Amino acid sequence: MDLLAISPGLIFWTAVTFVILLLLLKKFVWAPILDAVDRREQSLKMMFDNAEQSRKEAQETLERYEKQLAKAREDVNKIIEEGKSKAGKSADEILAKARAETGDMLEKAKVEIGRERDTAAAEIREQVVKISLKAAERLIQKTLEERDHRQFIEQAISEIDTKVQ
Repeated sequence: MDLLAISPGLIFWTAVTFVILLLLLKKFVWAPILDAVDRREQSLKMMFDNAEQSRKEAQETLERYEKQLAKAREDVNKIIEEGKSKAGKSADEILAKARAETGDMLEKAKVEIGRERDTAAAEIREQVVKISLKAAERLIQKTLEERDHRQFIEQAISEIDTKVQ
């Protein structure tokens, strides 16, 4: 029997086996892999959409507080103008009172804006850390040691801090 001889029966059964193998691979391997990739893509899209929504909400909150600060400044300016229009000693007292109130209102507004900005930044950081952890966990689950994993996360957090501030 010659090893290089062409055997039609062997060619037929090889082709049949190959086709059966392709069909089995398509049904039991390729489809589940594609489903898993699609699910992963959807979850990543959802995480990024949530992060974007949180960023938008933080921006809206910041704009709202900036408007309130502008209104507070407007109110303070009105008080100052009224104080200037009065004569003598009472005008000086009203002006001093208006300036004190302005300082307090500005300080309160600054503190509130700062608190809201910090809260929004913390929420964004938390979301990004969660996203980063999930992504890192799935992508490099067994290839990083714990210290490498921590270093990666700390670096991502510091990058987020610099972008948020």
